[in-house]
Amino acid sequence: MFATTHEAALVREFFDAIVATPEGFWSSFDAYFDETTVWENVGVARTVGSKEASAFARAFPIQFHHMRIEDLVLSGVGNRVYAERLDHFCESDGTIIMTVRVLGVLEIEGGKIARWRDYFDTAGFAAAIGKQAN
Repeated sequence: MFATTHEAALVREFFDAIVATPEGFWSSFDAYFDETTVWENVGVARTVGSKEASAFARAFPIQFHHMRIEDLVLSGVGNRVYAERLDHFCESDGTIIMTVRVLGVLEIEGGKIARWRDYFDTAGFAAAIGKQAN
């Protein structure tokens, strides 16, 4: 069974909220997570609840002004939505600082994101962080 239009629309709305404003990344967690939502950047960090997610996002090792998410594929089965995407971390003028290729699995329950797992090249991410620090 494919994810319902509602579930895929919720994920699209969430990604749009992330990139809508410079504060979008940080403020989106309160709107789309609850206190039991698990967000896991596999191999990097795992948070539980909107407050932990927001704290992790604010302490993100890449300093950026805003994000731009480029969807490659957004589809799903049951309550799961799969999002293959490019996450572009940008300066205030739109210049891309870093791009991360990601496959995310978002599980929707009760109109909220219950679980979000992102899979990406953690070694490449670590190397990019090291370059930005220099």
